[in-house]
Amino acid sequence: MNRMFLLLSLVSVLILIGCQSDKRKSWTGSKGQFTVYYFEESEAQIAKDIAFFWKENDLLSGNKQDLQVRKDKKRFTVSMIAADPKKMSKMPFDEVQVLAQLKKKLYVDVFNQESFTLEICNNRFEAIYTVE
Repeated sequence: MNRMFLLLSLVSVLILIGCQSDKRKSWTGSKGQFTVYYFEESEAQIAKDIAFFWKENDLLSGNKQDLQVRKDKKRFTVSMIAADPKKMSKMPFDEVQVLAQLKKKLYVDVFNQESFTLEICNNRFEAIYTVE
């Protein structure tokens, strides 16, 4: 009995630590179906601008969509989770063009013509494709 209590206590502490380790903040919209994550307050406005851009350009799919924005050495990276990461290696040319057009529109409308990186990621925000 004492061991069981000790084990449950340890598991509870580990769960609490795990939940607190994610230091991201977020903008959530569309009834919780769309989220833009960011890490620092200096990234908050860009995250908000991206969220409004997605809404204004009818990019909300009705399915859960997660994006993440972060700034490294004065350059932003926008990461989008792929609907099916396995298909990214065989992406048709027309889809590559659509992503390039999306990047160009973000470049003008959100980033005020400042260079940034747009990447497609797996569900852990690990890059699997960088949009050129």
